[in-house]
Amino acid sequence: MTAPDFVRRAALSGVLALILTPATALGATGGASVDALADPPAATVVATASDEAVAPATTDEDPTSHGPTTAELPGAGRWRAAPTTVAGKPVIIRGDFDVAHADRRVIVERRTPSGRWTKATSARVRSTGRFVARWKTRSKRYHQLRVVLGGAAPRATGEHLASPSVDDGDPGTVRVVVLDSGRATWYGPGFYGRRTACGQTLTARTVGVAHRSLPCGTQVEIRRGGRTVVAPVIDRGPFANGAVLDLTKNLADDLGVTGVQRVRYLPRTDLRRAASPTR
Repeated sequence: MTAPDFVRRAALSGVLALILTPATALGATGGASVDALADPPAATVVATASDEAVAPATTDEDPTSHGPTTAELPGAGRWRAAPTTVAGKPVIIRGDFDVAHADRRVIVERRTPSGRWTKATSARVRSTGRFVARWKTRSKRYHQLRVVLGGAAPRATGEHLASPSVDDGDPGTVRVVVLDSGRATWYGPGFYGRRTACGQTLTARTVGVAHRSLPCGTQVEIRRGGRTVVAPVIDRGPFANGAVLDLTKNLADDLGVTGVQRVRYLPRTDLRRAASPTR
C-alpha cells in the first residue's frame, strides 16, 4: 500500500466513524443527544409567587388536564360535552343512547358551588338514539355536568314530563370550563429591580400577571393558541390599550403574546393562592 493510499483510507475511516457514532456518545462529549433535542412532555404550568422559571405549557383541549369529556349513563349509553367555551357561548352536549329510549327527555344537570345538582337544560332522544342539548351560562368557572333520563316527551294531549330519576350509583359526570375573554399585554424590561404592587421584586425570570382588582396571589389560568398556563397575580394593571391582563415578558413569550392580543382566561379561585413574598 502506498503512502497516499494509506492517507486516503485513514481519512475515509475517520469520516465513517463520525457518521456511525451513536447520539448518546455525542452527548457525552458535549454534543446534543437525540433525547436532548426532543420536545419536553407537555405539562400544565402552575406558578407560585417565588417561581421564576417558565415550564412547557399543555395543549388547550387536553382532556387529561381538565377531566374527562365523555361519560356513560348506565343502561342508556354514552354522552359527551365540549370541554371548553367562552361565557355567552353554548356548551354542546351530545349523546348516543339505546334506541329503546327514543322520545324520552334527557335532563342535563350542573353541580352548583354548594354541591347541589340543578337543571341546566334538556333535550329529547331522537328515534336514532341520539340527542343534542345546548347550555349557555355566564358563570365563568369549571362546571361539573351529568345527565339523567326523564319520562316520555310531552304529547299534544298535555301529558306532563315525568320527574327525572337518578340511580343510587354515580351516573357519570363531565367537567367543562367556561372562560372569560379579553386583551392581554406584556411588561418587564425597564421595570426589573422594582417592587411590584404585591411586594415582589420584578426580574427577567419572574412569572406572573398584573390585574386591576384580583387579590395578590390569585392563580389565573390563561389560554392562547392551544397553550395553557396558570400563573399568580403579582402586580396591578394594566391601565391602557383596553387590556385586562399584563403578562410578565417570559410568560408572554410562552403564550406567543407579542403585543396587544386576545386571550382566554379564568381566575382559579379553586386553587390555593400563591404565598406572598416576605418583605
